Amino acid sequence: MKPVELSYPTQHQELLAIVPALAVFRSYCLDKPPIVETDHKRLEGLFTQKMANCLLARWYDILAECQPTFSYLPGAENGISNTLSRSLAISEVTTNVELVTQIKKSYEKHREIQATFATIKRRSNTGKQKAEQQHHIKYRCY
Repeated sequence: MKPVELSYPTQHQELLAIVPALAVFRSYCLDKPPIVETDHKRLEGLFTQKMANCLLARWYDILAECQPTFSYLPGAENGISNTLSRSLAISEVTTNVELVTQIKKSYEKHREIQATFATIKRRSNTGKQKAEQQHHIKYRCY
């Protein structure tokens, strides 16, 4: 969110995610109104509330076109949204160097993998040669 959006009330912040998503998937929403599950109880009565400001009025126009139904789902039960909205702090990722070395060595013994590597190398060299040829043709010195 932008710094200004961080100061929005919670209801506005929730809508800040919902409205653009509905706008993107508008063509799907017109045939069958979507059910938006949210952990923000006040959104259930959004269409019965008085419009407080211009921003809500603009969003209301987009929402009215899609006619979503807001369904309250407590945060504890809504595992997917909690997972998506929480940033994971990964402090360290370690790799097993011995395992990587063993895997690389096993590539050398595997015929099919070697054939695949050879094909990839041949095709990439062919692509480089073509690019070099086109470069020379394009920039000939006279």
